Amino acid sequence: MKSRMRQFLCVVVACLGSVTCFSQSALAETEAQRVVNRLLAPPEIKTAPGFTAKVLVPPGELYDPLFMFPHDGAVWLTDDGGEADGTGSRIVSVDSKGKVSVIVPYTTTVPMIGGGIAPSGFGNFAGQLIMFSQARTELAGAFVNHIIQRLDPANNYAHAVVCTLPNAGETGHGIPGVGVEARFGPPNGPFGDRFFAATLLNGMIYQMNGAAECTPFADFNKFGAPAGIGFTADGNQMLVSTQTTNKDGDPLSGVKVGGGLVLRVSPEGKIGDEPFAKGFDAPIGIDIAPQNFGSYGGQAFVADSGPSTEVPVPLTQRVKADGKIYRVTADGQLQLVASGFLNPAGVKFVGNKLWVTDIAGDFIGGRRELPDGFIVEIEAR
Repeated sequence: MKSRMRQFLCVVVACLGSVTCFSQSALAETEAQRVVNRLLAPPEIKTAPGFTAKVLVPPGELYDPLFMFPHDGAVWLTDDGGEADGTGSRIVSVDSKGKVSVIVPYTTTVPMIGGGIAPSGFGNFAGQLIMFSQARTELAGAFVNHIIQRLDPANNYAHAVVCTLPNAGETGHGIPGVGVEARFGPPNGPFGDRFFAATLLNGMIYQMNGAAECTPFADFNKFGAPAGIGFTADGNQMLVSTQTTNKDGDPLSGVKVGGGLVLRVSPEGKIGDEPFAKGFDAPIGIDIAPQNFGSYGGQAFVADSGPSTEVPVPLTQRVKADGKIYRVTADGQLQLVASGFLNPAGVKFVGNKLWVTDIAGDFIGGRRELPDGFIVEIEAR
């Protein structure tokens, strides 16, 4: 009898006058499901007047959705998560209704961070995927020299390393690690036919050309560490978001609240003395609103992960919802667009709508292999 009592717990349902019994294994499954349901609960996004938001891709399908680029009428993006025998991360396609399709599975290559389709002027790489990547998986891979690789769609996305980024800068021992956003410059402008990648660890942005030359482009150590890359509407200036950490050169020491900037950078890599905008906590993605985005055409929209972006969170606890989306007015002031995000990363205007990716619990940094990432779509009223 005592053995049976240890194996079963009975709950008296008084109103029904009956007894319902659950095995301990069933109770464990119920508890596990309760935890998962909490971690994968849809976010509660609140918008400022003039905007509406909806969850386009809810938690449960994506691990850490990062940076987006348009392709064939859909949006492609890197999804950092999943590991198998030294490989990890994948590329997925998301359509206008939020349907997710896997393009490159996580069993293909080392973790990819950001990239895009090489333009026609990019030499022999034209039409191939150029991806900024870690050289190996797991957290240790974030702190070694990152690589740029190409994946060939015409050959089942066969991949090869194009270059290993060289050491540069004075922080982080000059190691180009902890990679963040990467993207091509706008075509037909001074940044055209160049691929740019930001590394937090040594505070640099690198560039690559169609001849596979990978060189330092701009050193941000005077201002913090670069995270997001964007361009002005005319394509003549680069916009870079920077984060300041509590301990210089240590991206895991937590961000300095209010120390985030957006800076202007010339095509030659010269950083402007006056910031484009300031007062962020942990800004990352940047994009410029099209003219048909309500009355906000031409304004920069910026994702800010908030002050708790690097605070360790137990696996069973939900990440703090202190992430926000801001817009920058013509005079450089920040105006709140939406709140309730967990760790927003990439922002991209898709037609007249703004898509925001949110990684929620970080897979690489926090070792949270959980599909808790999501995508939110914002419209201007």
